Amino acid sequence: MNKSKWLTSILVLCIAALALSACGSGSPSVDVNLTSFKISVSPTSIAAGNITFHIKNDATDVAHDMVVVKTDAAAGSLPTDANGAVDQTKVTVIGSIQPLQPGATTDLTVNLAAGHYVLYCSVVGHYASGMDTDFTVN
Repeated sequence: MNKSKWLTSILVLCIAALALSACGSGSPSVDVNLTSFKISVSPTSIAAGNITFHIKNDATDVAHDMVVVKTDAAAGSLPTDANGAVDQTKVTVIGSIQPLQPGATTDLTVNLAAGHYVLYCSVVGHYASGMDTDFTVN
């Protein structure tokens, strides 16, 4: 192979590699671990835009879900009904997932504006047990 063809081949490969890496970048992401009865997130704040939550139920014995609400209220201070569950008619739900069985994972991608959010589990009794956390979008 002559030098010109070799350089052209290298250039084509470099351009292809850059194009593929740009396609795979996707949304900024947040790792979420659900346990009984805690939600851990990393990072705890992120820039506004499309955000993908990578959610894993690390509990060994019970299903958990996750709801994202935009609110000025702190985690643990959301309006509740007579049973202690979050009254979803009084909060702004941005997104949610179905209950995940122990060990299961899923992704939730939502578009978040700057502000304060609370992530919580809506399975009966879990919010009342403290399964919620604050999350900030800059």
